[in-house]
This record gives sequence, C-alpha cells and structure tokens, in this order.
Amino acid sequence: MGVVKIASFRVYKYALPLKRPIEVHGLKLNKREGLIIHLKSDRDVDGFGEVAPLDGWSEESLNEAQAQAHELKASLTGCDVLPGVEKLDGKMRSWFEAMNLRPSVQFGIEMAVLNLIAGTKNTPLFQSIIHAHSVHRDYTRVHALLDGTSAEVARQAKKFKEDGFMDMKLKVRGSVDESADKVRAVNEVLRGEVLLHLDANQAWELEDAVRFGREIECSTVAYIEEPLKHVFQTPEFYQETLIPVALDESLMKLSFEEFKSMDGVDVLVLKPTALGGLEKTWQLMQQARALGLAAVISSSFESGLGILTLANLASCTVRDQAAGLDTLKWFEQDLLEENVLIRHGKINIRQAPPREQDIDFNLLKEIL
Repeated sequence: MGVVKIASFRVYKYALPLKRPIEVHGLKLNKREGLIIHLKSDRDVDGFGEVAPLDGWSEESLNEAQAQAHELKASLTGCDVLPGVEKLDGKMRSWFEAMNLRPSVQFGIEMAVLNLIAGTKNTPLFQSIIHAHSVHRDYTRVHALLDGTSAEVARQAKKFKEDGFMDMKLKVRGSVDESADKVRAVNEVLRGEVLLHLDANQAWELEDAVRFGREIECSTVAYIEEPLKHVFQTPEFYQETLIPVALDESLMKLSFEEFKSMDGVDVLVLKPTALGGLEKTWQLMQQARALGLAAVISSSFESGLGILTLANLASCTVRDQAAGLDTLKWFEQDLLEENVLIRHGKINIRQAPPREQDIDFNLLKEIL
C-alpha cells in the first residue's frame, strides 16, 4: 500500500431531525448533532469519520469535541498515516496519546483514518481490520429495536419477525408490572423462534429487578442490559432470576478488573463513540473473548456513516452476535445518499468505504 499522506482535513457539522424524540437518561432529544471529519489523501482517496457525543450519555459536549477537532486538523494536515494502525494493537493510542482526545473524538479520527486506509486498498473496512485476525463475516446481524406500549411492541415484533429478524431488543423501564406485560406480549408473538434481549437502562433497585425477573420467568430472554441502579448487586440479581446480565453504561465507569469476574455478567455492550474509539473497543472485544463473554457492538445514534463503520467492527466479533444498530429509523434524513439497508435482519458490508460522491453535503456545514 505504501505511505498514505493526509493532504487535507475538513470538518463539517450536521443537525439531523428525528422522526420522534429519543430519551437518553431522562433527556429528550429532537435532533442528532455531530461532526464529520473528511480526510483526503495525496492519492485523492477519502476517509470519513464521525464525532457525535450523545447528550445525556457522553462525558463531553459537542463544543469540546469541535475544539479538539480543530487541534487535530492543525496537527495532522500534511502528515503521513502511522503505518500499521489498522491492526488496532495500540498504535492508534500511541499516535494520539499526547492530545488526550475525548472518547467521541478518538472514535471519529480513528474511523476516518481506518476508512482512508481501506479506501486506499479499495476493500471493505472489515478486511483491513481483520488483516491480522481470522474471524470475520461480510454481513452483520442486527437486532430490531422495540419500544412503546404492550400493544405497540407486539405489533412491531410481528412485523420484524416477518421481515426476517432473528433477534429483538425491548426497552423495559418504569413500572415492573407494565414492563413484564410488554415482555409477555412480545413473547406471545415470538413463540421462542426469535431471541429477545431486554434493556432496562439501570432502572430498578434490586428488589424490583428481581420481581421483574421472576414475573417473566426467563422466557426466551437471552439477556437483560443493566437492570440495576447499583451494578455491584448483579450477582444477587442473577442468583435470584438466572437471567444473564449485559453491561453497557457501567463500562464507562468500571475498569475491566472490576467486572471481569462478576457473577451473572455474560455480555458486554460496547459503544465505541462513548468508550473511546475503535481500537479500545477492539481490545475489549479480545479481553471479553478470553473470558468467554459475548461482545455486542452498539450505536450511540450515529448517522449512516458511523453505523457502517460499527457494522464492519461488529462483523469481527467471535460469536455471531446481533449488533445494536437499528437506530437509523429514528432519523428523518441521513448523510448517505443511499440509506443503510437492513435486509432480513442483516447489514451487508461488502462495499468499500463511502466516498465523497456518496455523501449528501447539503446536510453538512463546513466549519473547519
């Protein structure tokens, strides 16, 4: 491939309206805002990255991210890409370590660089990632996202089942009885033919979480994300319900040592935008594999650009886990000229990374 030089570095801002508000830890969002990094090499190859801290979830603001994007532009324009960074073995961290990048910025610049490398090779991104690794697929399974009343989620489940989804994720929160009713309504539709994941977003005290678990009787539930307000009570929850637990929000606060041997934890839900990049996420995937834990790649409501990158990363998980990437249906518009399609519960990732002509620049405002 030879040396890849970053000839130009542009930054754009977007604000994409949502079809209906999304609620993130009590904060309602009507639009999704973020930045797009556009690298161009001296060979006229594009590399796009997305910097999109999620209000209510990410530790940094969009303004902070923009300030760091400005520093990156000044630092990287005219520089060569560090050889071997696509192996995700620590070179990315070393390259940017002195800049102390915020998580979403680290994700965005890593995404842009990896897409630039894959574009130079004219190969799908996952083929660059797995160059030194054996596990990969040219598709990513996605779990359909269910949300609403019992009647609404039952209707959604019926449609998704007919569309070929083999995994679904149901949001449960608030009233234990109401949440249990939703699970039963969905299970009546799925009849054990589709795996059901639950997401409680740290909604309950231990007593309520256990009552919920006993009411649903583990029926076709693969795991539940973050059922507890206090994550260290996970072993007690598991002992009482036998429902495997997935960690999501807690991964931003706990070290790997704190949860690696926690009884009941079976799944790690990894959001690269929030965790601090693709390389860090990749390394968590390898640590999870060594412990026999499943790794599920999940979106932070990125645009289609970010979703494609996450789908490529998800295709490299050891277990063929359904990823949490069914979020574009909330967007009125997307930055890609051709929408990311989910067919029969899968995203096809055989194509090379997006190029300049694949982007709707009418939705972007150049700021740097």
